[in-house]
Amino acid sequence: MQVFVEKLTSKWLALLLAAVLFSTAAGCSDGVVQSTQQQAVRVGVLRIDDSIPLYIADRDGLFEQCGVDVELVEFGSASDQMKAAEAGEIDLLMTDLVVPCLLKKGGADFKAVTMALGADQSEGRFLIVSAPDSGILEPEDLYGATIAISENTMMDYLVEQYEAYFDLDSSEIGKQHIPSLSLRLDALLSGQVQAAILPDPLAAYSVSKGANVVIDDTQLAVNLSQSVFAVSTRLTEEKPELVEKLVKAIGLAMEAINNAPEQYREYCLEVANVPAEIAGNYQVSSYTPNTVPGWEDVRSVTDWMVSRGLLSEAYSYEQLVDDSFIN
Repeated sequence: MQVFVEKLTSKWLALLLAAVLFSTAAGCSDGVVQSTQQQAVRVGVLRIDDSIPLYIADRDGLFEQCGVDVELVEFGSASDQMKAAEAGEIDLLMTDLVVPCLLKKGGADFKAVTMALGADQSEGRFLIVSAPDSGILEPEDLYGATIAISENTMMDYLVEQYEAYFDLDSSEIGKQHIPSLSLRLDALLSGQVQAAILPDPLAAYSVSKGANVVIDDTQLAVNLSQSVFAVSTRLTEEKPELVEKLVKAIGLAMEAINNAPEQYREYCLEVANVPAEIAGNYQVSSYTPNTVPGWEDVRSVTDWMVSRGLLSEAYSYEQLVDDSFIN
């Protein structure tokens, strides 16, 4: 009799274990369970607002809940991150639309699978700011001035788009290549350059130090900049289920931030390296889950890259964006 009871108990334990495993596998779609079969994915991040959903998904166990093991790899600059992607050292990176084109040109194929910031013009602010005593207050005042930029990058693209938007003659506005954001900020505040393009939080910091807002792209009637999470096509083609889990976890992190921004405020300040001087006025970014850049957004960037000689011909939308993982 005892043997029979032991066998019966073992049978029910086995059935219970099978039910739990089935629930784990099936529940990934709603992001509330944890998988027992995890695969390591190396994710390149920069300590800026655009990367915050990745940090939240990692810290709060959302990647784990969706059944994927992630290792965040921090980079001090976008150029270092891009070099790592070229070398195959990372599988996913937070970036802009220029970088996947350059990676593809160099033989490292990445596609945008979901957006970080920029679903509309209110997300992901860039400013053109002028030096405190420059007297440059309006876009037209930029004639004869020099703007500090990073050549052949999204910020270079944006400055050209701003010039077109305000019908400015680009040949009458100088450009100075200062790729380091911190050095660009120092050059602006010290008066070495008259103007600069900066993203938040450095843009907000420069204003707190007396810089003048000349152009605020969140106030324009067009949406010009998007940041994206781009994944190696090795994963999108060979392990699409893994990419779907990544996108799911990122979306859950975005929803969590949107639903309770104050709850995440202190952590966002830490992740984005927000200067103490502006921490009191810092606003947690809002995100739009499960979106990808539009065809027009991609085409505008690729056409600009062709005009600059960065590409011999524009890549197609399908070569740069994979929207099949959007839930």
